[in-house]
Amino acid sequence: MYGDSVPFELPQPKRISLSESVADTIAEAIATRIISPGERIVETSLVEKLGVSRVPIREALKVLHAQGIISGGGHRGYRVAAFGADVTQQIMEVRLSLESFLLRDAIENWRKGKGAPRDLEQFIDKMRVSAKGGSLRNSLIADLEFHRAIRNAADNPIVGTLWDTIARHVLIIFNFERFRDEDLDASARQHEEFLSWIEAQVAAPETAFADIQMALENHMLLIARTKRHSPVSIAP
Repeated sequence: MYGDSVPFELPQPKRISLSESVADTIAEAIATRIISPGERIVETSLVEKLGVSRVPIREALKVLHAQGIISGGGHRGYRVAAFGADVTQQIMEVRLSLESFLLRDAIENWRKGKGAPRDLEQFIDKMRVSAKGGSLRNSLIADLEFHRAIRNAADNPIVGTLWDTIARHVLIIFNFERFRDEDLDASARQHEEFLSWIEAQVAAPETAFADIQMALENHMLLIARTKRHSPVSIAP
């Protein structure tokens, strides 16, 4: 027990739970179409393929269901949810908003000498390696980790936690809606250009928030705008 007069410090757990790890694995499988839209999620199959018990798998499925990544439940079982245009638009709008705040804070921290934007180069290197090996999965993950590193550099617990809740959605729509070039080399080039822009802002005395939003939107949708389908926009 502890009282008002007794100093008390709660330990802060850092390790990811097994169920969260399983949820990440399932999200990656959906993102890379190992599990297709509308496909039924078979619990026994996951137990066999992932080599874990039913408990963490059931917990992972509940998390993914709560996040809207899978639908159904109960006796009907789960199926991969449909990520239509409206849902994709909503995710991209939320992502743009959250990452604008995170990038603003990350740039300010880098200006203060708290880390350096060059730390992001390692994820671009992973994209290059993924492109050479033709691995869409590794390219998708490296792309997400690039933006997760900005999230961490921002050191903004509130916005960072909100970003975490849509990270799996972002990973999925990277592939479903083709917010990337089918040429995996293009992803590395896009991020390299974006990193150069970030470094220029760190060297500058200040950056307008509107400029950060514009740079992020251009980065997120530049490739999509060059596709033959109708241009995609993100509402301000």
